[in-house]
Amino acid sequence: MGESQNLTCHVLEVAPVVNLTVTLRRGADTLRTVGFGAVNGSTNVTVTHVLSAGPEDHGQDVTCHAELSLRPHGPLFASAAVPIRLSVFALPEPPELQAPSHMELGTTGTASCQVTGAFPIADVGFTITMAGQSLNVTTTVVGDVLTSITRLVPSMVGALELVCTVTVATAALMGSVSSLSHYHIPMSLPDMPDLAVNDCPGIRTWLQGTWEALSCHATGNPIPTVSCGRDGVTISTTVPELVTRSRAGTYICNATNSLGTQSRLVTVNVEYEPTLTERGCPTHRLWVEGEQRELSCRADGDPAPSTHCTRDDGTTGGRLTTQQRVVDRGDAGSYTCRASNKHGTAERSVVVTVEFPPSITHSLHPSSPSPHSHHVPISITQSPHHHPVPSPITPHHPPHAHHIPTDKPSMADPGCPSQRLWVEGTPAELLCAATGNPQPHVTCTKLGDGYPPMTTSTNVTRAHAGTYQCQATNSRGSALRNVTITVEYSPTTVTLRVLPSAAVSSGTSLSVECRADGLPPPTYGWVLPPAPNLRFGTGNHSVTITGAGTVNGGVYTCTASNRHGWQAGSIMVRVDENRLVLVASLGSVGAITAVGLVAAGGYYLKSTACKKGEYNVRDAEGTLEAACLHRQHHGQAEVYGIQDAEGTLEAACLHRQHHGQAEVYGIQLTQP
Repeated sequence: MGESQNLTCHVLEVAPVVNLTVTLRRGADTLRTVGFGAVNGSTNVTVTHVLSAGPEDHGQDVTCHAELSLRPHGPLFASAAVPIRLSVFALPEPPELQAPSHMELGTTGTASCQVTGAFPIADVGFTITMAGQSLNVTTTVVGDVLTSITRLVPSMVGALELVCTVTVATAALMGSVSSLSHYHIPMSLPDMPDLAVNDCPGIRTWLQGTWEALSCHATGNPIPTVSCGRDGVTISTTVPELVTRSRAGTYICNATNSLGTQSRLVTVNVEYEPTLTERGCPTHRLWVEGEQRELSCRADGDPAPSTHCTRDDGTTGGRLTTQQRVVDRGDAGSYTCRASNKHGTAERSVVVTVEFPPSITHSLHPSSPSPHSHHVPISITQSPHHHPVPSPITPHHPPHAHHIPTDKPSMADPGCPSQRLWVEGTPAELLCAATGNPQPHVTCTKLGDGYPPMTTSTNVTRAHAGTYQCQATNSRGSALRNVTITVEYSPTTVTLRVLPSAAVSSGTSLSVECRADGLPPPTYGWVLPPAPNLRFGTGNHSVTITGAGTVNGGVYTCTASNRHGWQAGSIMVRVDENRLVLVASLGSVGAITAVGLVAAGGYYLKSTACKKGEYNVRDAEGTLEAACLHRQHHGQAEVYGIQDAEGTLEAACLHRQHHGQAEVYGIQLTQP
């Protein structure tokens, strides 16, 4: 009490400091408020206040509050330190000990010990000993005066030491005073010093953080003096001191009077609660899958603590310090390790990282993606002698076919499927997911080319088709997987061939063959003059005309299509019966150009409107249908007459160009 103490508050790594306010409080009272208006940036802040301890401070909590205001642009952050409770003590003067100066053996007496001004009164303790033996006391309080009374019953002759000790303290602070009174009984006999086991135990066990004195009491006449020391250094045997681990060890205590000296070895053991340090319990462990490892922590403590570790998700780590197991990747995670003895428990967080070689996943749809999976787009290796196929021109409306959606490659699917389906012209990207820790690096190379990688193609070409070898590599190993890519594409140029010739005499048999390249293989459709003597070949690749007549002359249009597009080609077939019929037409890449010549004596131009929507197109079964070729010509539809199977005249229409692509329709011809 009355002493000045510094209250210090530290605020670490705060920014901006100009917005910080630190307040020191004692209970509900504000001791000091500090702002930092002239400080910019980030720094450590220390605020100090000098507190003169008084009775009113006893039992009060001292706190430090820090507020960081970002208003009006942000929130108000506030934090408070753990409160510290003040304990104030006063022991202004030594106690007064009163007792008889002489007593006769076998009689009783009274001794009193009085102290004035001690604070707080509730924490004042009295201890009265005679010849090292503690006596029972009764304490009374009058104002600020405390008096402790005890009964004296001497059990031996000689000079007996009477000691009164007054303490006011917690475990962290103690004040004490002693008063000695010597009483001499006449005719006492000389006696050698004696250090009895009860008065000077040879083994002491103390707890770190408490206050203890290495006390030893000796008997003898004259009264011996007792001293204890270690390594040549004498320590007090009466004044308690803070117990630290350094006080553990073996001491020698000597009791000496004029008749001699007796010695005794005293061993002090200091016990303390457990601690877990980085040296004995590293916070980060790096393991390799397949090795033998244990999750062990070595703790410091007395008595020796027991340790165990548990996963933070609640499952047991399953490893005592004496057990080992084969590491698998499921062992990775966060653990809490605890060390316990009778004085307390220490905890430490441990993070286990498990490294393992790469593996390339096979599943297209794993149940849950791995945190170590890695999708890798790769460059395509191709031969420098490859000649890419030109891209086909795909019309907006293929003839006589409903719209077929394009199947896009499953490039975003997780995993690394061994079979991929790509479509020519779509973005080229080969994704391959691999697991491993550290994260593996994945590369894919096309097999069989034997050439170094060329510049990556941004879009899929047919050259991308083939087998690739994907390799995932990290510091723990590598994994291989072959991936086969199939490239689909729309039909390319349609080729028509007439055997024996496109110009034949009446009665001659001929066939018109149609071929086109595409993947999936294209299906074929025909638009041709209707006639009863037509027969379509397997797969609709060809049409055979038996005994051709004039009805079989005209434009034969073949359409090749698959789910990615279509192409059409046309050829004019002439059946000669001494009439002039020459209409040549050849269409490729979706465009059809028709030229019609009307012959004298049987063909004439009929100006009649085509009925758009009345379609009757020849299918694979060979039903009779007619063709209508359309294109714009000065805003007028051009109409040509075509001979039908019965020899009657019908009309066909050529309609306008549409968005740069020729539209091909099969419609029912009108009767003349």
